Amino acid sequence: KKLKRRRPDRARPAAVEMVPEFDAATGQLKVVERRVEASEAAGGRGGGSESDGEEALSTRRPKRVQRFDKGSGERTKYFRDDDAGASLSSLYEEARRGAGKTIDDHYADNVARAGRKYKGPASADDEYDNDGGVEMHESRLSRKSDAKRKQAEASQQAAAERRQGALEQAAEKRFNERKHLVVALGEHVYLRLQDKAPIGLGHCVIEPIEHVPSHVEAAEEVATEARNFQKCLVRMFAARGAQLVFLEQHLRLGSAGLPSRDTMAIECIPLPARDAAAAPGYFKKAILECDEEWSQHKKIYDTGGCVRGTVPAGFSYFAVSFALQAGYAHVVEDEAEWNTDFGRETVEGLIEFDGAGIPLKRRPPLPFEEMRSRVVDFGKAFEPYDWTQQLS
Repeated sequence: KKLKRRRPDRARPAAVEMVPEFDAATGQLKVVERRVEASEAAGGRGGGSESDGEEALSTRRPKRVQRFDKGSGERTKYFRDDDAGASLSSLYEEARRGAGKTIDDHYADNVARAGRKYKGPASADDEYDNDGGVEMHESRLSRKSDAKRKQAEASQQAAAERRQGALEQAAEKRFNERKHLVVALGEHVYLRLQDKAPIGLGHCVIEPIEHVPSHVEAAEEVATEARNFQKCLVRMFAARGAQLVFLEQHLRLGSAGLPSRDTMAIECIPLPARDAAAAPGYFKKAILECDEEWSQHKKIYDTGGCVRGTVPAGFSYFAVSFALQAGYAHVVEDEAEWNTDFGRETVEGLIEFDGAGIPLKRRPPLPFEEMRSRVVDFGKAFEPYDWTQQLS
């Protein structure tokens, strides 16, 4: 039998790519043509088809991004995912949840991964004079192949769903444990009495039914119902000659340094008229003296009675409001040094409470029968002002 000769592979024509190049004579960037070999354009020997690359993980290096127009030489793209086609609504939702990362966040992540191998630019202008400097501001996910990028996105989505499921279970458990304290129940928010060392008989808490990190990050329907409860409580205690102080504290990290599972909680503490008049100045002085001396943010922000719109989402903060007419907010930068009982201790110092100075964890809980009696009495007093009766 005669052996058939194998025909040699025909050489593929080399491709031409437009790339920027630094001209030493003029000191500027110019666009030049660069020949790309066939093996480099095809991704090396053994590379499969595009359909095979989608099914199996691709080990080929992603192609170089063409950031300059071939004709005019002008820059038309900065980052690899500029033409990803994300809609405005999806970008807004990511920004509202605090999920999106900025180019500064990507740069910090890349520097941390490089470690000792990282060498900063000689000057600020050199950082953007070449593609290497720009790529430092891109996420590693955008530089991966399509198959690896899809796998990473699916893994991140699964992890986010697991975290959300754990938070929903924790919220359901928390609500079931406090059902006997609930005074009024809305569609998204409920009002309950404070069972942990309450300050006075009218000390109550506004909490969401499902998990909501903070009042700042709450959806509009949740924030609206919480505002309705606050207005009803203000009218109720104003008829008794008292004024309310609303306290909220949001910390992003838990005791172990992991993301906190605490939900939004607005404490409502009634004060006599004399103490309520001194409360704004007392809290302002306490906030200015708390936390570290030097910080990146202002010590105190004037909220006008509502922290929404004053503190951005994703920040740890403490907020206080005086009958929804005025209020202050403070951004917590060092959570490890922050006193978690700051708001309660400030109120207790103002009214000279008997248990002032004792940590909240060391105070004994009230008996169940006493709390049940308080819930019944408070429910009868709140019934004429309860807005949730309009839902039925």
